[in-house]
Amino acid sequence: MDPLAMMFEASGLSAVRVPTMLYRPRDDSYLGSARNALGVVSGLPTPPAVHIVPGDHFVFIDPCPASVAASAALICQDAPGIDRVEIHRQIDHEVVEFLRANL
Repeated sequence: MDPLAMMFEASGLSAVRVPTMLYRPRDDSYLGSARNALGVVSGLPTPPAVHIVPGDHFVFIDPCPASVAASAALICQDAPGIDRVEIHRQIDHEVVEFLRANL
């Protein structure tokens, strides 16, 4: 989910032979998809299933408890209209379907 491409060597990506799925946020201002998620996509021998979800990089983190949210706004507060709980439900569903189809 919103991978940091520099963590992957080209030889490692090109050796991947299993179906893959990748998520990236619509708002990619934090990591920049062109350099990261899309860098991983281009390094894989078979294009992965790519899903783009509303929100930014931190939408992939579990919803924050109220005791943390106030002191970690960058990580915990999403833009208006972003429902992190619903996004996680959707991701859970898509991952299960992907695994059922590919295992």
